[in-house]
Amino acid sequence: MGSYQANMGLTMEVTPRQMDFDFPDTIPRYWFDDNPYITHFLNALSSVFPEGERFFIETVRYYQDQIEDPELQKAIRGFIGQEAHHGKQHEAYNQLIEKQGYPLNAFGRFVKKRLAATREFLHPSQRLGITIALEHFTAILAHQALSDPTFTAKAPQPFKNLILWHAIEETEHKAVAYDVFQAVCGDNRIRRGTMFRVTLFFWIHIFSLQAVLLWKDGVPIRPVKFMQAVNYLVGKPGLLRKIARDYLDYYKADFHPWQQDNRALIADWKSRFTDLAAQVKS
Repeated sequence: MGSYQANMGLTMEVTPRQMDFDFPDTIPRYWFDDNPYITHFLNALSSVFPEGERFFIETVRYYQDQIEDPELQKAIRGFIGQEAHHGKQHEAYNQLIEKQGYPLNAFGRFVKKRLAATREFLHPSQRLGITIALEHFTAILAHQALSDPTFTAKAPQPFKNLILWHAIEETEHKAVAYDVFQAVCGDNRIRRGTMFRVTLFFWIHIFSLQAVLLWKDGVPIRPVKFMQAVNYLVGKPGLLRKIARDYLDYYKADFHPWQQDNRALIADWKSRFTDLAAQVKS
Protein backbone atom coordinates (compact mmCIF):
# COMPACT_ATOMS: atom_id res chain seq x y z
CA MET A 1 0.00 0.00 0.00
CA GLY A 2 2.98 2.29 0.56
CA SER A 3 5.17 3.76 3.27
CA TYR A 4 5.30 7.14 4.92
CA GLN A 5 7.52 9.20 7.16
CA ALA A 6 5.83 9.21 10.55
CA ASN A 7 6.27 12.31 12.69
CA MET A 8 9.22 10.60 14.37
CA GLY A 9 10.92 10.43 10.96
CA LEU A 10 10.65 6.64 10.71
CA THR A 11 9.56 4.99 7.48
CA MET A 12 6.90 2.32 7.90
CA GLU A 13 4.98 0.15 5.46
CA VAL A 14 1.24 -0.04 6.10
CA THR A 15 0.09 -2.98 3.99
CA PRO A 16 -3.25 -4.82 4.37
CA ARG A 17 -3.00 -8.61 4.28
CA GLN A 18 -6.21 -10.33 3.28
CA MET A 19 -6.01 -13.29 5.61
CA ASP A 20 -8.77 -15.87 5.85
CA PHE A 21 -8.25 -17.97 8.95
CA ASP A 22 -9.66 -21.46 8.88
CA PHE A 23 -11.41 -21.53 12.23
CA PRO A 24 -12.68 -24.97 13.24
CA ASP A 25 -16.42 -25.55 13.47
CA THR A 26 -16.11 -26.22 17.18
CA ILE A 27 -13.51 -25.45 19.79
CA PRO A 28 -13.25 -26.21 23.50
CA ARG A 29 -15.34 -23.85 25.61
CA TYR A 30 -12.19 -22.82 27.48
CA TRP A 31 -9.83 -22.85 24.54
CA PHE A 32 -6.93 -21.08 26.26
CA ASP A 33 -5.29 -23.66 28.53
CA ASP A 34 -8.68 -24.89 29.80
CA ASN A 35 -8.85 -21.59 31.71
CA PRO A 36 -12.28 -19.89 31.80
CA TYR A 37 -10.92 -16.60 33.12
CA ILE A 38 -8.24 -16.04 30.47
CA THR A 39 -10.44 -17.43 27.69
CA HIS A 40 -13.27 -15.06 28.54
CA PHE A 41 -10.90 -12.11 28.92
CA LEU A 42 -9.75 -12.74 25.35
CA ASN A 43 -13.33 -13.37 24.19
CA ALA A 44 -14.37 -10.03 25.70
CA LEU A 45 -11.56 -8.26 23.85
CA SER A 46 -12.54 -9.87 20.57
CA SER A 47 -16.19 -8.93 21.03
CA VAL A 48 -15.41 -5.21 20.86
CA PHE A 49 -13.00 -5.31 17.93
CA PRO A 50 -15.36 -5.31 14.91
CA GLU A 51 -17.31 -2.21 15.94
CA GLY A 52 -14.19 -0.61 17.34
CA GLU A 53 -12.37 -1.03 14.03
CA ARG A 54 -15.31 0.54 12.15
CA PHE A 55 -15.22 3.49 14.54
CA PHE A 56 -11.48 3.93 13.94
CA ILE A 57 -12.02 3.95 10.18
CA GLU A 58 -14.89 6.45 10.45
CA THR A 59 -13.00 8.93 12.64
CA VAL A 60 -9.84 8.87 10.52
CA ARG A 61 -11.73 9.00 7.23
CA TYR A 62 -13.56 12.14 8.41
CA TYR A 63 -10.26 14.06 8.20
CA GLN A 64 -8.74 12.24 5.25
CA ASP A 65 -9.39 15.04 2.75
CA GLN A 66 -7.63 17.53 5.02
CA ILE A 67 -4.32 15.65 4.94
CA GLU A 68 -1.87 17.17 2.47
CA ASP A 69 1.03 14.74 2.95
CA PRO A 70 0.65 12.21 0.09
CA GLU A 71 2.55 9.51 1.99
CA LEU A 72 0.29 9.91 5.03
CA GLN A 73 -2.66 9.70 2.63
CA LYS A 74 -1.35 6.35 1.40
CA ALA A 75 -0.85 5.21 4.97
CA ILE A 76 -4.45 6.17 5.78
CA ARG A 77 -5.66 3.96 2.94
CA GLY A 78 -3.51 1.14 4.28
CA PHE A 79 -4.83 1.76 7.78
CA ILE A 80 -8.43 1.57 6.55
CA GLY A 81 -7.73 -1.65 4.66
CA GLN A 82 -6.04 -3.27 7.63
CA GLU A 83 -8.74 -2.30 10.11
CA ALA A 84 -11.50 -3.51 7.78
CA HIS A 85 -9.84 -6.94 7.51
CA HIS A 86 -9.36 -7.09 11.29
CA GLY A 87 -13.04 -6.47 11.86
CA LYS A 88 -14.01 -9.17 9.35
CA GLN A 89 -11.80 -11.84 10.90
CA HIS A 90 -12.84 -11.04 14.46
CA GLU A 91 -16.47 -11.22 13.38
CA ALA A 92 -15.84 -14.74 12.07
CA TYR A 93 -14.24 -15.67 15.37
CA ASN A 94 -17.05 -14.06 17.38
CA GLN A 95 -19.65 -16.05 15.46
CA LEU A 96 -17.88 -19.23 16.47
CA ILE A 97 -18.02 -18.21 20.14
CA GLU A 98 -21.65 -17.10 19.73
CA LYS A 99 -22.53 -20.66 18.71
CA GLN A 100 -21.36 -21.80 22.14
CA GLY A 101 -24.16 -19.76 23.69
CA TYR A 102 -22.21 -16.62 24.54
CA PRO A 103 -23.74 -13.22 23.64
CA LEU A 104 -20.83 -11.73 21.69
CA ASN A 105 -23.20 -10.31 19.07
CA ALA A 106 -25.13 -8.48 21.79
CA PHE A 107 -21.85 -7.11 23.12
CA GLY A 108 -21.05 -5.83 19.64
CA ARG A 109 -24.43 -4.10 19.32
CA PHE A 110 -23.89 -2.43 22.70
CA VAL A 111 -20.47 -1.13 21.62
CA LYS A 112 -21.93 0.10 18.33
CA LYS A 113 -24.62 2.13 20.12
CA ARG A 114 -22.16 3.64 22.58
CA LEU A 115 -19.74 4.68 19.86
CA ALA A 116 -22.51 5.98 17.57
CA ALA A 117 -23.79 8.15 20.43
CA THR A 118 -20.49 10.05 20.44
CA ARG A 119 -21.55 11.68 17.15
CA GLU A 120 -24.20 13.59 19.08
CA PHE A 121 -22.09 15.18 21.80
CA LEU A 122 -18.42 15.04 20.80
CA HIS A 123 -16.51 17.10 18.25
CA PRO A 124 -14.87 15.03 15.46
CA SER A 125 -11.45 15.85 16.94
CA GLN A 126 -12.56 14.36 20.26
CA ARG A 127 -13.84 11.26 18.51
CA LEU A 128 -10.48 10.98 16.78
CA GLY A 129 -8.96 11.37 20.25
CA ILE A 130 -10.86 8.24 21.31
CA THR A 131 -9.42 6.41 18.31
CA ILE A 132 -5.82 7.32 19.05
CA ALA A 133 -6.26 6.39 22.72
CA LEU A 134 -7.63 2.96 21.82
CA GLU A 135 -5.02 2.56 19.09
CA HIS A 136 -2.37 3.10 21.76
CA PHE A 137 -3.89 0.28 23.82
CA THR A 138 -3.94 -2.07 20.83
CA ALA A 139 -0.35 -1.13 19.96
CA ILE A 140 1.09 -1.79 23.41
CA LEU A 141 -0.91 -5.01 23.79
CA ALA A 142 0.31 -6.04 20.32
CA HIS A 143 3.90 -5.40 21.35
CA GLN A 144 3.55 -7.79 24.26
CA ALA A 145 1.89 -10.46 22.11
CA LEU A 146 4.80 -10.29 19.66
CA SER A 147 7.65 -9.93 22.14
CA ASP A 148 6.58 -12.54 24.73
CA PRO A 149 5.33 -15.87 23.33
CA THR A 150 3.89 -16.76 26.74
CA PHE A 151 0.82 -14.65 26.02
CA THR A 152 -0.23 -16.76 23.01
CA ALA A 153 1.55 -20.09 23.59
CA LYS A 154 -1.47 -21.97 24.93
CA ALA A 155 -3.95 -20.74 22.31
CA PRO A 156 -5.02 -23.14 19.50
CA GLN A 157 -3.06 -22.38 16.32
CA PRO A 158 -5.84 -20.61 14.33
CA PHE A 159 -6.48 -18.23 17.21
CA LYS A 160 -2.78 -17.70 17.85
CA ASN A 161 -2.43 -16.82 14.15
CA LEU A 162 -5.30 -14.34 14.42
CA ILE A 163 -3.74 -12.63 17.43
CA LEU A 164 -0.26 -12.42 15.88
CA TRP A 165 -1.47 -11.18 12.47
CA HIS A 166 -3.59 -8.55 14.18
CA ALA A 167 -0.63 -7.55 16.37
CA ILE A 168 1.71 -7.14 13.38
CA GLU A 169 -0.66 -4.83 11.54
CA GLU A 170 -1.64 -2.86 14.64
CA THR A 171 2.05 -2.17 15.15
CA GLU A 172 2.59 -1.19 11.51
CA HIS A 173 -0.14 1.45 11.60
CA LYS A 174 0.10 2.46 15.26
CA ALA A 175 1.01 6.06 14.40
CA VAL A 176 -1.30 6.69 11.44
CA ALA A 177 -4.36 7.93 13.35
CA TYR A 178 -2.04 9.73 15.77
CA ASP A 179 -0.31 11.61 12.96
CA VAL A 180 -3.70 12.53 11.50
CA PHE A 181 -4.72 13.90 14.89
CA GLN A 182 -1.51 15.93 15.13
CA ALA A 183 -2.05 17.30 11.63
CA VAL A 184 -5.66 18.43 12.18
CA CYS A 185 -5.76 19.19 15.90
CA GLY A 186 -2.68 18.43 17.99
CA ASP A 187 -4.32 19.53 21.25
CA ASN A 188 -2.57 17.72 24.12
CA ARG A 189 -5.43 18.53 26.48
CA ILE A 190 -7.85 16.61 24.26
CA ARG A 191 -5.35 13.79 23.79
CA ARG A 192 -4.58 13.29 27.49
CA GLY A 193 -8.06 13.95 28.82
CA THR A 194 -9.60 11.57 26.33
CA MET A 195 -7.12 8.83 27.22
CA PHE A 196 -8.00 9.12 30.92
CA ARG A 197 -11.71 8.71 30.21
CA VAL A 198 -11.17 5.99 27.60
CA THR A 199 -9.03 4.00 30.04
CA LEU A 200 -11.80 3.93 32.64
CA PHE A 201 -14.50 3.06 30.11
CA PHE A 202 -12.45 0.49 28.20
CA TRP A 203 -11.29 -1.65 31.12
CA ILE A 204 -14.57 -1.42 33.04
CA HIS A 205 -16.25 -2.53 29.82
CA ILE A 206 -13.86 -5.44 29.13
CA PHE A 207 -13.95 -6.83 32.66
CA SER A 208 -17.73 -6.42 32.80
CA LEU A 209 -18.09 -8.41 29.59
CA GLN A 210 -15.72 -11.03 30.99
CA ALA A 211 -17.92 -11.23 34.11
CA VAL A 212 -21.04 -11.72 31.97
CA LEU A 213 -19.38 -14.59 30.10
CA LEU A 214 -18.34 -16.21 33.38
CA TRP A 215 -21.87 -15.72 34.71
CA LYS A 216 -23.22 -17.53 31.64
CA ASP A 217 -21.09 -20.48 32.75
CA GLY A 218 -22.46 -20.36 36.29
CA VAL A 219 -19.42 -18.54 37.69
CA PRO A 220 -16.93 -21.44 37.63
CA ILE A 221 -14.98 -21.85 40.87
CA ARG A 222 -11.52 -22.99 39.86
CA PRO A 223 -8.96 -21.48 42.27
CA VAL A 224 -5.85 -22.75 40.48
CA LYS A 225 -7.05 -21.46 37.11
CA PHE A 226 -8.08 -18.18 38.73
CA MET A 227 -4.58 -17.64 40.10
CA GLN A 228 -3.12 -18.52 36.70
CA ALA A 229 -5.32 -15.79 35.21
CA VAL A 230 -4.19 -13.30 37.85
CA ASN A 231 -0.59 -14.10 36.96
CA TYR A 232 -1.37 -13.85 33.24
CA LEU A 233 -2.70 -10.32 33.72
CA VAL A 234 -0.77 -8.78 36.63
CA GLY A 235 1.78 -11.29 37.95
CA LYS A 236 4.13 -13.29 35.72
CA PRO A 237 4.02 -12.91 32.75
CA GLY A 238 1.64 -10.04 33.64
CA LEU A 239 0.13 -8.62 30.46
CA LEU A 240 -1.39 -5.55 32.10
CA ARG A 241 1.60 -5.04 34.36
CA LYS A 242 3.95 -5.05 31.38
CA ILE A 243 1.99 -2.46 29.40
CA ALA A 244 1.78 -0.03 32.34
CA ARG A 245 4.93 1.96 31.52
CA ASP A 246 4.12 2.13 27.81
CA TYR A 247 0.61 3.28 28.70
CA LEU A 248 1.90 6.11 30.92
CA ASP A 249 4.21 7.32 28.15
CA TYR A 250 1.08 8.50 26.34
CA TYR A 251 0.68 11.34 28.83
CA LYS A 252 4.07 12.88 28.00
CA ALA A 253 3.88 16.21 26.18
CA ASP A 254 6.21 15.00 23.41
CA PHE A 255 4.75 11.48 23.09
CA HIS A 256 4.72 9.72 19.74
CA PRO A 257 3.89 6.02 19.16
CA TRP A 258 7.19 5.38 17.39
CA GLN A 259 9.20 6.40 20.43
CA GLN A 260 8.89 2.67 21.02
CA ASP A 261 10.74 1.63 17.88
CA ASN A 262 9.79 -2.02 17.46
CA ARG A 263 10.27 -2.20 13.70
CA ALA A 264 12.84 -4.98 14.06
CA LEU A 265 10.37 -7.02 16.11
CA ILE A 266 7.61 -6.83 13.52
CA ALA A 267 10.07 -7.33 10.64
CA ASP A 268 11.01 -10.66 12.25
CA TRP A 269 7.35 -11.60 12.68
CA LYS A 270 6.43 -10.55 9.14
CA SER A 271 9.10 -12.87 7.74
CA ARG A 272 7.64 -15.73 9.77
CA PHE A 273 4.13 -14.80 8.77
CA THR A 274 4.92 -15.13 5.06
CA ASP A 275 5.06 -18.89 5.56
CA LEU A 276 1.97 -18.79 7.75
CA ALA A 277 0.00 -16.90 5.11
CA ALA A 278 0.84 -19.56 2.55
CA GLN A 279 -0.29 -22.26 4.96
CA VAL A 280 -3.55 -20.44 5.71
CA LYS A 281 -4.40 -20.06 1.99
CA SER A 282 -3.36 -23.58 1.00
